[in-house]
Amino acid sequence: MTFDDGASVLPPGEGKTVSFSGTTFSGNRMTFVYREPDAAYSIIEWAAAPGAPSTPLHLHRATDEAFYVLEGTFGFQVGDRTLEVPAGTFVFVPRGLEHAFWNGGTTEARLLSTVSPPGFESYFEELAERLAAAGNDAEAARTLRKALSEKYDIVVVGPPRQATN
Repeated sequence: MTFDDGASVLPPGEGKTVSFSGTTFSGNRMTFVYREPDAAYSIIEWAAAPGAPSTPLHLHRATDEAFYVLEGTFGFQVGDRTLEVPAGTFVFVPRGLEHAFWNGGTTEARLLSTVSPPGFESYFEELAERLAAAGNDAEAARTLRKALSEKYDIVVVGPPRQATN
């Protein structure tokens, strides 16, 4: 709920959640924690099943991202560095820097992602809805991801990664 003075409270279980099954992001789930269009940032909770594919290696021209690992272990590629980080770790990725992340462990892993400026997080919502409509049409899915990447400031520069466990 948002108050007249601009304060906002989101009780547990009330953020919009999108999941991906049978798609590129299968095994990943995002909950939109904070996403006000005129805010300085948005926040997404990302949950990844063990072995779930990562985001593809990508960059954003106009968007900074910060990640705080809540549970489990995440692998990150940030520039030319590959890191395995446990709960309690903070990772900042400035605009223009290539990055990807994935569940690096054997149990579900969760993180909070802060996106600044807000807006990019809508990519996942639109992707989930439109991939479901595309069904098993691989070419339609590829075309959709390309169009949405252009719309939401995503430049894909490499394939998804996975844990090596």
